[in-house]
Amino acid sequence: MRIAVIGAGSMGCMLGAYLQEGGADVLLTVRRKELMDVLNSKGLSVRMYEGDGSSVMNVKVRAAVDLSAEGEMDALLVMVKGPDTKAAMEGAKSLIGKDTKVITLQNGIGNVDIIKGFVPEDRIYYGCVNMSGTMDSPGIISGGLFGDNNVFIGSVTKGADQKKFGEEFCSILRNGGLTALYTDDIDKEVWYKLLMNVAVNASCGLVRLRGGEAGEDQQFMLLAMDMVKEAIAVAHAMGVELDLGYFMAEILPTARKSSGKHYPSMAHDMMVTKVATEIDFINGAVERMGASVGVPTPVNTTISRLVRVIQNNYDRQYMTKTSGSRSAFTIEVNEKFCKGCGYCVKYCPKDVFVLGENDRGHNVAKAQGAANCIGCLNCTTICPEAAITISRD
Repeated sequence: MRIAVIGAGSMGCMLGAYLQEGGADVLLTVRRKELMDVLNSKGLSVRMYEGDGSSVMNVKVRAAVDLSAEGEMDALLVMVKGPDTKAAMEGAKSLIGKDTKVITLQNGIGNVDIIKGFVPEDRIYYGCVNMSGTMDSPGIISGGLFGDNNVFIGSVTKGADQKKFGEEFCSILRNGGLTALYTDDIDKEVWYKLLMNVAVNASCGLVRLRGGEAGEDQQFMLLAMDMVKEAIAVAHAMGVELDLGYFMAEILPTARKSSGKHYPSMAHDMMVTKVATEIDFINGAVERMGASVGVPTPVNTTISRLVRVIQNNYDRQYMTKTSGSRSAFTIEVNEKFCKGCGYCVKYCPKDVFVLGENDRGHNVAKAQGAANCIGCLNCTTICPEAAITISRD
């Protein structure tokens, strides 16, 4: 099966690696030539944590920026973030033939409606993944698996042909090393995954904590519970029966254990990459659907509005700098931990960092422009080795 992964971020790369390992002919679509060159020359290295152990999978893959010569695919796996879905589908039109299937395993609810503008609904599949991941550096992914099943897939129209393709796709994932299930009861699984994102994704970004750190705070968990209860009330009004006790006892603790070391995707968007978030597909989706069925969602609405304020004002989201030419912050780079990945150089909005050799000849980050630091904490958030600390003078 020829499969194009539309959106080769951490999750897209992880799933692409498992599909390739399972026997599919996978194409990773990327935006940057630099990433394409790394993937084509070095492949993917994926380290997955499950329970107390971990495993590493090295997979040769093929990546492309220009899709015009790739021809029609058997399937597209859409893994971009919700705000990018329409543009991504526009860019992938040359890959879509009369029989091409489209699978979305994106976060939240609302992407299927966008995809319906490009292919008939009898060729659309949707679902969710019980996985988390971070791209530590180009082509190097770390992540976690949780739950009894890693991937759930269903179809918009539930016929025999849809089931046949869905089970074939899941079989490839299983051959690659994941647990995957095609089910006609997909809405329940998608909603349970939505509950998890509703509970922690946006709120971790607002309080600037990793999932595990936030889960240790009682006030954070009370906030998460309020949002989850609202979402369950909306689901029930829409005919989807969810069990709060099951979610709190089985799903959330398992997810926290596996992905607690990572910042959720929306937190990463708000704190580091400063791009449009998936808020309207997660808490905002609860807000929107609640309004459509007459269920109040004040907590999800408030969280959604706060995130929208942040993403509308990224250029102002910095700590206050003291007067004078000297920075109000002290930067320390632990050269013992730094691996010279260059993420701090790329994401610093004030060009504080450069890469240079230390006295042992290793390439490390140096805070050469420390006087320009505005305390945004992008560097401490993005550093995969926790090698950078920022303190206020």
